[in-house]
Amino acid sequence: MCKPLYELKDIIQGDPNPEKLKIALVLHENPDPDCIAASMGMAKLLKTWNSEIKCTYLYSGEIAHPQNKTFVNVLNISLTNISELEKDTLGEQFSHFITVDVTPERCLPDNIECLMTIDHHRVETKRAKITDIRFVGATSSIIWEYLQKENVEFQENDEDDAIIATALSIGIKTDTSNLTTENVADLDWEASQKLMGFVNRRYLSSIDNYPIPPYYFDLRRQLDKEENFRIDNGIFVGGIGYITQTKRDALPNMADERARVEGIETAFIFAIVGDHIEVSVRSVGLSVDVNALCQKIFGKQYAGGKMGAGAGKIPLGFLCPNANAPEEIKEKIWEAVKAFMIDKIFHVMSGNA
Repeated sequence: MCKPLYELKDIIQGDPNPEKLKIALVLHENPDPDCIAASMGMAKLLKTWNSEIKCTYLYSGEIAHPQNKTFVNVLNISLTNISELEKDTLGEQFSHFITVDVTPERCLPDNIECLMTIDHHRVETKRAKITDIRFVGATSSIIWEYLQKENVEFQENDEDDAIIATALSIGIKTDTSNLTTENVADLDWEASQKLMGFVNRRYLSSIDNYPIPPYYFDLRRQLDKEENFRIDNGIFVGGIGYITQTKRDALPNMADERARVEGIETAFIFAIVGDHIEVSVRSVGLSVDVNALCQKIFGKQYAGGKMGAGAGKIPLGFLCPNANAPEEIKEKIWEAVKAFMIDKIFHVMSGNA
């Protein structure tokens, strides 16, 4: 199971210039605790192979979810947005690129070679030299296993180890809904149990009890307006209009909430974010293949998911309003998008496509 780990180790330890190794650990667009924590654990592992390695955590979007912001702030994690780097020479600035919790197709330009992909989603990649994609609850669990295989131990009363253990623990917790999702594997249980002996409980509590921003309640009121949603046969579909990138993580939160409402099995929440339609999907139905469903509705290149959760990001293209477009034009575009999304989702969910 750990053949990819040893392939990576051979490459890292066989590098002719170990003192010049710079590794880019690439996260998905809007980093969450699982991808951030897994990258931190990966950096710890790489440094045991070569203490001179320099690791950089790269992402391209925004850290918008309030819990994710709290996670980064409390654990004092330094992330680098790709926009801060010279894009034309990005491939020359690092020795290797490793994508974590995401495939290179979704986070790296086509001209950049990817050494390794580590992920737990039902995805495929043709661009990574080494691939470790497993259908477990969290990528953090895979990284924990790497550390165990290489006998990298966490030390009690070591602040750096406590931070990484806390991060990995939260990564597993958030991506498995406290080890309750259908994709939870024995590895997730074992990793979560062993990590708890090294976490900083004060940090853990601060992150669990993250502050909820006031805008969330404004968006919820928008969603509750009768003209913005439709419920039928256990399916909830609702839109909240135009939102900024910094507020986009209200979508999965609201989808989680609606899917837990009695009588609702699957929830779709969407909005226009920049020049895309973004949608979050949550389902408590055991028979619902969310990954296949998202790809069927929104297109394989624009959507995906895992057990119980999925998302889509569909370009608006020509219909994207200009920044200075009149409000009445923007409103007409939103009404058209809303009507189309609701009709499209219910059409597919009814078995007509």
